[in-house]
Amino acid sequence: MKLVHVVYSLHIGGLERVLVNCVNRLPSNIEHHIVCLTDYSDSFSNLLPDNTKLYRLGKKSGKDFSVYKRFFKLLKSIKPDVVHTYNLATNELQFIAWLARVPVRIHAEHGRDIYDPEGKVTKYRVLRKCLVHFTSKVVAVSGELYSWLKDDLALPKKKVVLIRNGINTEFFVPSSKPREAFNIGHVGRLSPIKNQRLLLQGYALACENDEAFAHSTTLTIVGDGESADELKTLSESLCITENVNFAGAQMDVLKFYQSFDCFVMTSTAEGIPMTLLEAMSCGVAAAVTPVGGMPEVVNDEVGYLFATSNKEESVANTLLALWRNKGKTASLGVNARKRIEQLFSEQAMVNQYQELYGLNNVRD
Repeated sequence: MKLVHVVYSLHIGGLERVLVNCVNRLPSNIEHHIVCLTDYSDSFSNLLPDNTKLYRLGKKSGKDFSVYKRFFKLLKSIKPDVVHTYNLATNELQFIAWLARVPVRIHAEHGRDIYDPEGKVTKYRVLRKCLVHFTSKVVAVSGELYSWLKDDLALPKKKVVLIRNGINTEFFVPSSKPREAFNIGHVGRLSPIKNQRLLLQGYALACENDEAFAHSTTLTIVGDGESADELKTLSESLCITENVNFAGAQMDVLKFYQSFDCFVMTSTAEGIPMTLLEAMSCGVAAAVTPVGGMPEVVNDEVGYLFATSNKEESVANTLLALWRNKGKTASLGVNARKRIEQLFSEQAMVNQYQELYGLNNVRD
């Protein structure tokens, strides 16, 4: 089988890790071709097996119709059995795959676009509703996205499939090493949709409300992105720079997860974040905003969902609760590990994709 994956770029990120993990877990007799509309990171490409080829289409900013021609020629050269596109930026290429007569055409929604976090923008809704006619199946990675595609967008029910993200629980394991300071952790792209501003503001408020908290906790933020400079400036203005460690982009995130006492996400929109699953698999309690698929992962047995009103106070109060009751926080972490093992297995996810790629009833 020849399988073409299409992504906007291949750099550090949750979607990209899902792709790489699937490629590594799928049977070795599948020939993978990963097409990046823009570019890919050499360090990330090193994680791929030998049966994988990488391509750059060199898309320019804005509309670049020449990409369609280059992609069509590439498909005619590869002659794939399956084309799998990821997220809105690549969805239009489903039409090109249909023109090239690719038998199976899969599109996956891993989360909504930064310019449309609630899925209400008319042009994007129309685009998805038009392109579904040229797509064999549409995958949602969370129950929230699944309901949105099926009920709100009213895509044909027979075409929408739910495949929740999963992670390797044999790799992401808890550490038995003792910790010194109480370490609040976050891993993710530094971007407005991830809303790390709220995390910094809530942490600063907790420090202001409890001096002992300020002296005995640290906040570690792992990741890079367009908001990096803005967040560092905000940290300075909030007078918390001595407590906050901006660790930058990291390929080896396991050691960071294992150093966290709790994991926090304050995103405005999400699917099911890989970083959340990985942290919980490492036995870390979670505190997240109740958006996207995160309430499907986090309940009161494994962590906290922030209130939607008085957001800064909610984040601050939750962080203080996690710190003040360390025994309960540790118990939440134990439960978090069990929940990921039971419900978010990487192998189960890969098996579902493998079945989807080979189903006869998706060929039309």
